[in-house]
Amino acid sequence: MDQDATPVLDAIEEFRREGLYSFSLPGHRLGRGIDDRTAAVLSRDTFAADVMLAKSSVPKAEELYADAVGAKQAVFTTCGSSISIHTAVLTIAGPGQKVLVDRNVHKSVVASLILAGVDPVWLRPCWDHRRQIAHPASTDSVREELDRHPDVAAVILITPTEYGTGADVHGVAELCHSRAIPLLVDEAWGGHFGFHPDPPTAAVQAGADLAVQSLHKADGGLCQASMMLLGGDLVDPVDLRLRLDLITTTSPSPLMYGSIDGWRRHLALNGKELIDGALNRASRIRDRLQQVAGLEVIDSTIHDTEGVAEWDPLKLSVDVSALGISGYQAKDWLRENHQIAAQLGDARRLVFSLTYADDDAAIDRLTDILERFAAGPPAPDRPAPAVPPLEELNLDQIMSPRDAYFAKTEQVANPVGRISAEMISPYPPGVPAILPGEQFNGAVVDYLRAGQKAGMTIPDASDPELNTFRVVAQTNQTG
Repeated sequence: MDQDATPVLDAIEEFRREGLYSFSLPGHRLGRGIDDRTAAVLSRDTFAADVMLAKSSVPKAEELYADAVGAKQAVFTTCGSSISIHTAVLTIAGPGQKVLVDRNVHKSVVASLILAGVDPVWLRPCWDHRRQIAHPASTDSVREELDRHPDVAAVILITPTEYGTGADVHGVAELCHSRAIPLLVDEAWGGHFGFHPDPPTAAVQAGADLAVQSLHKADGGLCQASMMLLGGDLVDPVDLRLRLDLITTTSPSPLMYGSIDGWRRHLALNGKELIDGALNRASRIRDRLQQVAGLEVIDSTIHDTEGVAEWDPLKLSVDVSALGISGYQAKDWLRENHQIAAQLGDARRLVFSLTYADDDAAIDRLTDILERFAAGPPAPDRPAPAVPPLEELNLDQIMSPRDAYFAKTEQVANPVGRISAEMISPYPPGVPAILPGEQFNGAVVDYLRAGQKAGMTIPDASDPELNTFRVVAQTNQTG
């Protein structure tokens, strides 16, 4: 197919050229009604591109995208990858069915389990005790769980993780297909993988039946631009679109569609060169930071760690704990003193998402600042949260997420031993530390409360201060 074509952008441009005056939506009349203050910040051209009629060109743009990345079909969504995940889960499983799913998933997957009434069989991550992070579940653990639960209807993986470590999608896909069950991959950070020959391998090219990508995270889509890619025959594309129609907006954003269309063209024509440049810059900053006392950088040796089949070098993970401060404080310090925003700060490290759009000047600036930061770090201004033995964060699932979420609830100050009725998801990455139906233990309560005091962002707790927690009422627990 002609990858130079841009059907959505062409449709927007053609509408504006025709001069048609619409007495339909949108009510701002392509920017005519926008006040000067709004126009000064958002630009009238933004509103002029808000052409609802352009959505008729989306099917052609989806064909082009599928062709560019080697998928059977592509489905654009404009409500973020949370809607894409909801749609995908509702397609591969239904009420009362079991799915084998990474416990290290984004909260949108847990929300999807609640919506679908699906019962999870949790795949425990491979805990990296030295670095105190979680890596994807191993292929062997997937095989063991499939043997233990032969009635599983589908498998859900997240890869790569927020720290850039990737699962063995090819091996897991073979296990799934030998049992005639579909593999769904949450590949939110991998929207560019299909445009470059080097690993990480795009999930649909590795055998996944369905993959979800967030095109705004590391790529060229506007925020909330998302993608579902079909790679096999075990997912009905008609069912997929019907499930999407059930929960998505009926007024999708032409701006998001246009950004997806333009991104695909740009990478289809120039992706190898653009991503080569990003990889070279990532290698350069990693080489320099590895020479800096007090900093430890994840590099390709991470492949030697259990659960790590692939690694994304555009995730720059820098451990700062040897400097005596937490990643939470380091993240705040960079923002306040140098106007640098890291993707993530945790108990020990900073993570920076490097993309095709970063130029040499941006990477050199970040490198210089981190070198100066290590040479004269700020004094600790908060206690560093103690990370418990990682296996203690493996919680028991006592009730299904759906039953716990809709149960009668109460707020308690000491939830240990009680069943959670809420998700509590430190952001980023948005992986729930506890989710509905799991039983609180002392380790997870201490971890969350210490993290909150250290600067952990927890946007979804019923009590933002974590003085109390939402649990299933005792009457529900005892029946």
